[in-house]
Amino acid sequence: MGNMRNIGVLLIISLLVTSVKGLRVRQNGNQANVHAKLDKIDEEKDDQSLTRLKSTHEIPGWYSSPEECKRDCTRNEYPKVCYFKFVVEYYTVNGGACQICRVTPETPGCECVLADGVEKTIVVANRRFPGPPIEVCLGDTVIIDVVNSVPGAEVTIHWHGVLQHGTPYFDGVPYVTQCPIHYGDTFRYRWYATNEGTHFWHSHTGFQKLDGLSGSIVVRSPCDVHAGLYDYDHHTLMIHDWMHHLAASRFPGLLTGEIGQDPDNLLINGKGQFIGSIVDTPVEVFEVTAGKKYRFRMITATTTTCPVQMAIQGHKLLAIATDGEPFDPVEVDTIRVFSAERYDFIINANRRRGSYWIQIKSVGPCEQFQLSQLAILKYIGSNGQPATTPPTHTNSLPEFNGKVLNPADGNCDVAREGAICVGELTTADPPDNRIAKQPDVKIFLPFRFLVRNLTELFMPGSFGSHFMVAGGGFHLTAFIDGVSFDSPDYPVIIQMKENEPIEYCNKEHMSEKCSPNCVCTHLIPIPYGSLVEIIMVDEVAIPRLAHPFHLHGYAFHVVSEGWIDPEYAKMDLRTAVELDRNEQMPRRLADSPRKDTTAVPSNGYVALRFIADNAGAWFFHCHFMYHMAVGMELVLQVGNSSQIPPIPKGFPRCGSFVPQDW
Repeated sequence: MGNMRNIGVLLIISLLVTSVKGLRVRQNGNQANVHAKLDKIDEEKDDQSLTRLKSTHEIPGWYSSPEECKRDCTRNEYPKVCYFKFVVEYYTVNGGACQICRVTPETPGCECVLADGVEKTIVVANRRFPGPPIEVCLGDTVIIDVVNSVPGAEVTIHWHGVLQHGTPYFDGVPYVTQCPIHYGDTFRYRWYATNEGTHFWHSHTGFQKLDGLSGSIVVRSPCDVHAGLYDYDHHTLMIHDWMHHLAASRFPGLLTGEIGQDPDNLLINGKGQFIGSIVDTPVEVFEVTAGKKYRFRMITATTTTCPVQMAIQGHKLLAIATDGEPFDPVEVDTIRVFSAERYDFIINANRRRGSYWIQIKSVGPCEQFQLSQLAILKYIGSNGQPATTPPTHTNSLPEFNGKVLNPADGNCDVAREGAICVGELTTADPPDNRIAKQPDVKIFLPFRFLVRNLTELFMPGSFGSHFMVAGGGFHLTAFIDGVSFDSPDYPVIIQMKENEPIEYCNKEHMSEKCSPNCVCTHLIPIPYGSLVEIIMVDEVAIPRLAHPFHLHGYAFHVVSEGWIDPEYAKMDLRTAVELDRNEQMPRRLADSPRKDTTAVPSNGYVALRFIADNAGAWFFHCHFMYHMAVGMELVLQVGNSSQIPPIPKGFPRCGSFVPQDW
């Protein structure tokens, strides 16, 4: 849409009122007027209100409630300031609350979390799993008070897919954009719904995300380019991988017993069944009216290496968006998703009135675990249980044998009848011709694992070396372009804004203390306004294992993807550079699809481009949680101190305490 700066919420509404169908507002800048008004409100109200709000769920009088913000979005309405409060705490699946009630439409206040019925400790917000949904309209201001009630633990929340235009301090990455929230403390997040679509929120601290700390975000627009294709938009399908123990118990990992970091089950909207559970747990039910068309928003809130494939019995899927970004509709039978990806699709409820199975199952490297979970598509007026036998992993729905969207196997050089690759999608937004220019910055980022020598790893005094114990007993540390990420002492963005020297490294800036495999704060400076191309290169080359990489603060264009048959050659940095030099990485530019998360095929590559017009410190990382924990992440520093919005008044500080005179 172009590079629009210094545009406030009032201008958003003006644009919406005068827009034609299909206009999508994606403004950048600091929204100065709204900042000033809200800062004044915070100064006047916070002192007397935050203490009260910490112990109650009262909605401040000057904000709108979640129920008021979940509404039909119209072109002529004034934007709302939407207030949410998340109290994060340890909780129990099938705990005491489940002795009192079960969650049904008739018991909205019930605090029972059943999941798949296997009792375990979890980390949740407001005693809900998934956590409280955030549903707002384009142009709204969103405020969330997060209260950390988890003893001995820190918390941050990342708003995945929210581009944080003008609010880079609230992206939720510990020691990159903020100090973590300590036990007993409250942190107020404030961001603007400037990009529509299907997003989600999740913990960005430790392993809490895999233990239940996540929920959906939907930003609707009155100018949805695909609005004419469906009648209703109220179904969210959130997929979780699930362990029957706290996720931290699998890190760094065991040599016997529960080895590796693989999930025990899959869940749909926090519900599912498990063979061996002593509790009769329900599955999720999605109701539809015969003859109507429904938009489904599918969120992959998984965190392990297991990709998931989804299909609906007897129904085609008209896919229309990914990661909040619309594309020209494509009809498929099944969709494969990787950690953090989102796909929106439409189903036509034109089948015989009845109930039909919805199935998700583990594929790729996790096919061997035969994980499968079910939900039900129920036509209103029919019986609740489908007439057919429940499908299993080995006896799946026939739709899984049909056309698949997002195979992520790298075979994307030529069109295939049975598959549609991400790179073959066409954006529904106007083509961005800026992307077709010669990049100002071009970065190759090969990623790999180092198998650690145990004698070296456990040398006396070698404390703090991060590693994970994978299946097979291999002790691994992850590297991107020769660097394994280590957090700084205090947030990168604060150091940027205050022009403080940042201790960092990258391929061009290595510390003298670094070995060839360097462990430090991996940071890459990016000039503001530049056209950036990043080429991710998979040097891991584990068969069928594609790594999903997520970039905070941006939706990038996927301009090329491919692979090399491992029987022919192994992909590495040198090979990728040669392919690029020999023009064997064909680019699809102006009308290429946009995403914020994309899977890099095993022994393959993905090239992505974006305009660096959102100043800040933006995390870029593999979305497999255990891979992040051992260093498969880095920071893109976009812009300089003069181009970053001001630090919010009273923003918390942190850092190491090492007195100089001791």
